[in-house]
Amino acid sequence: MQPQSDWRPHALDGALLWFHPKTGTNLRVDAPSTRHLRRRAPRLVLFGITNACNLACTFCSREQEARSEWTVDSAFDVLAGLARAGTLEVAFGGGEPLAFRGFDELVRRLSEETSLALHFTTNGTLLSDERLARLAPHLGEVRVSLYEDNDWEACVERLARAGQTFGVNILATPERLPLLPEQLRTLHALGCRDAALLRYVGNDSKLRLSASEEARLTEVLAESPLRTRLSVCFGDTLTEVPRLFGGDCGAGLDFITLTSDRRLKACSFQGGGLPIRSAEDVLAGWNGRRDVLSAPSPLAGCARAGTPQEEALADGVRVWRGFSGNNSGDCVLVGRFETTDETTAYLDTLLPDWKSGRAYPERWKELLAAEGIPVGEEERAPEMMTALGRVVMLYTDMTLGDDFPALRTLLWKRKGSMIHAEIHGHGQLALATVFGVKDAASLGALERVMEKEQLGTFFRHANQLHGLVDFWGVPSLDTKVAKLKALAQEHDAAVAVELVDVPKNVRLEQRLASRAPHTGRLRLWALFKSAEAAARYAKDLSGDVTVAGPHVLLEEDHFGPRLGYLAQRQGGTALMLTSKRVVVLGHFTQPTRGPPDVVPHLRPYLTADDRVESTTWNDTLSVQVNTLEPGRVLKALTELEAVLGVRAWIRVNSDNALAEALHRLREDVDQELRRR
Repeated sequence: MQPQSDWRPHALDGALLWFHPKTGTNLRVDAPSTRHLRRRAPRLVLFGITNACNLACTFCSREQEARSEWTVDSAFDVLAGLARAGTLEVAFGGGEPLAFRGFDELVRRLSEETSLALHFTTNGTLLSDERLARLAPHLGEVRVSLYEDNDWEACVERLARAGQTFGVNILATPERLPLLPEQLRTLHALGCRDAALLRYVGNDSKLRLSASEEARLTEVLAESPLRTRLSVCFGDTLTEVPRLFGGDCGAGLDFITLTSDRRLKACSFQGGGLPIRSAEDVLAGWNGRRDVLSAPSPLAGCARAGTPQEEALADGVRVWRGFSGNNSGDCVLVGRFETTDETTAYLDTLLPDWKSGRAYPERWKELLAAEGIPVGEEERAPEMMTALGRVVMLYTDMTLGDDFPALRTLLWKRKGSMIHAEIHGHGQLALATVFGVKDAASLGALERVMEKEQLGTFFRHANQLHGLVDFWGVPSLDTKVAKLKALAQEHDAAVAVELVDVPKNVRLEQRLASRAPHTGRLRLWALFKSAEAAARYAKDLSGDVTVAGPHVLLEEDHFGPRLGYLAQRQGGTALMLTSKRVVVLGHFTQPTRGPPDVVPHLRPYLTADDRVESTTWNDTLSVQVNTLEPGRVLKALTELEAVLGVRAWIRVNSDNALAEALHRLREDVDQELRRR
């Protein structure tokens, strides 16, 4: 079985999908080299594991007279067989899946013995704290159905408190529509990450939206304070709502439904179905009875008009994140101050009136205007803001650009330094964490608690514990930081954390054994929107300055944060680099002629001490140069972009950001212990 950290390939018809089960990241490649590929299995199984439910909603699509014929063993056998054939995910429903006898055991077995990502939809009434703690290590996403009588607010709070990735499902009906804006605001305040709006499919006309009501729903979507998506049953009816893909809903091809009485259907609204007993039966029906599975539902409201056709997509690479779909990335700021008082002052300035993910409050705008910092119309408050010791962390999960450049500028002006930044990032983030105690003998109790809480794998180093703490989205990150603070207080320990981008297959014990990075000279890398803006910023700088297109690199023995502030103030993004060796990364694209031949042209610019790695992917060549002289390499890459007439995406990073973070955190913890 592949571990949850591995990417999994899945063949589509003429395309290749890579799926990351831990983060829900999807990468789709459409290219000449993928056109021969054909599907071998459905990507997703919607499993109505039981017909039992402790609620009785009139609009429910389940067949209330149908029997539930699955056992833990039979369900496991079918799903394990589909996983071997290439299925990536299973989403349990019902009925109420938590009412299925042995559901927790089934989830555990599937998690430990198959490669499936596991999710379920629940009314939440049977999901206690204890049960959630038991299920959480094995789950991808939990979706909560929002009804009037299922105390959904308590369930949402429970999931947010536990740090579980989750969202809610809301049936969009005429009665619900006027209440929807306020419910979306409430969900956002409770820490919900997204809401899925479902279209009623059935013959009760009172539950279907009219054309004018669908127009109002479009307005509600545009004004929603949290990310909101539509079920595939809406089809193309809401024309103003953007879509990642068009075409057919995918029922019976991309995803299938298994019912409680062991039938295969395209979706829960389709009548009839094919009897199945095994994974082989499912695959035979999926392959051989497309005539049945491609038929529209006989119920009113189905968006499928006839034989499904996949939309023909242009060649390219498409990336989205989420167990459904979201073309977005992380927005991250990690800053450090000289003292904890400065860190606290920065955060305390912002916390009053802060609304997660909302437009800046008026007080923020007044504050920033008084500081001489411009605010863009599209700026949004971070979804999480927290500080620990000398480190402040601002984070928004799944967004399209830089949500809060003004807050980066304020950080530099308040004499902080930005040590990690991501704008539309797709890396694997984790909390690098160090605990320290005065008496090494007391580490054992703290170590046992960390293991019990399943916060990550920690290693001892003298009187310290070092580890990486994973999280899922904003509520989880906030919960984990609060938990780490509480554990430090309970065990009279000092703790320090930093958000870091963790390399694939990292071995933390090796990073701990590395020597403290020799900083040498300080470096400030500033990236602007144009070469002209970079030149304007650099003209008044003195010392060792490299200007390369939109990039400016300053290298000095010492300089203050004012230079970072000026770069941000003039529309750039400034990052402090403290490592002796630096990685300059360039992605070169040539869409019409394949990967550009950059490396031979680059070699005359390099020295024997430079370490070069290159990889190709479709029409892109990625070149990574690990160097002691990043200014020289940065200039070479930007010159080659112009000389060869190819597009380039160039960035500068530390060569070992995780090791640097761990050594900074060690020093922070030692300083804190010395002050006690």
